[in-house]
Amino acid sequence: MSLGDRSVCRSHYLAYCYRRLESISQNVKDHQISQEEAEAASRFLQDCMRSAADIASAQEMPTNLERAQVFDVLLWASELHGRLRRSPRRLARFPILLRSEIPGRAWEVRAETKVVSRHGMRVTFRADVRAKDTLTCIRLDNGRRADATVAWTNRNDSGQCEAGLQFLRDENFWGLAWDQPSGGDGTR
Repeated sequence: MSLGDRSVCRSHYLAYCYRRLESISQNVKDHQISQEEAEAASRFLQDCMRSAADIASAQEMPTNLERAQVFDVLLWASELHGRLRRSPRRLARFPILLRSEIPGRAWEVRAETKVVSRHGMRVTFRADVRAKDTLTCIRLDNGRRADATVAWTNRNDSGQCEAGLQFLRDENFWGLAWDQPSGGDGTR
């Protein structure tokens, strides 16, 4: 196996993977990962998954311990890759209108975002919404429209639904400069 420009044995490679996975896991858990770090972590995780698959399918069979470590590394890297953010989150309040045109569950509700990203938002509102529903999002401050899929939902004690929405197209719906630090209120 290789680490950068030097060759190492499988056991040293797996030990290195465990250290990097632990570091990435802690940063993701603490939400302390910049966009640059997320991109570097994503590249490492992809390489790690490819290398683990190569080790698992190599002609020279790994020992039982190495085989278990390879599968552990593969699963852990895959899980972390799924949890990495595609873009930074910002606390920001934008007035929006959410609309469902699903037959039998059509509704329209005004809401305000809590957190936004380049690819979506977190918002709380009262409506019958489910994961994988497609909604129309309309900004009430400028009229911009975008369709979004409901990635997840969570009902709170008061019956409101908190939901994560992911835009169907990659566009800068919020009009924010994502490569610059946010202002005090999350907007620019």
